[in-house]
Amino acid sequence: MRTLFLLPDTWDLELDSSGNIAVASDIYQQSQDVASACRTFLRDVYYDQQLGIPYFESVLGQFGFPLSLYKMHLEDAAKSVDARIVSASAQLKLTGRVASGSILFTNDENQTGQINL
Repeated sequence: MRTLFLLPDTWDLELDSSGNIAVASDIYQQSQDVASACRTFLRDVYYDQQLGIPYFESVLGQFGFPLSLYKMHLEDAAKSVDARIVSASAQLKLTGRVASGSILFTNDENQTGQINL
């Protein structure tokens, strides 16, 4: 499957040198797909209602929601993107009510990628 290239700072489309919409490739494609999967809410994907993280159901606004459970959801979403992704590890930090961190993943060619949340 091909992934449209999105600018990292604005998450907007970009044109290639021929004037066509740019397409991501290799590790950047996997990184972008992992980022998209981790931002997807459960039942937000029209063609597959099982995809996504249950943000509304069990993450957002829940007092005492275990950070380890959110970490598990992120890692599962990252590994579900591509069969070539063999491992994913989320490092999360909670400051007040704001969760931040990153996801580090490795593919079957031992290439690593990292996305910030």
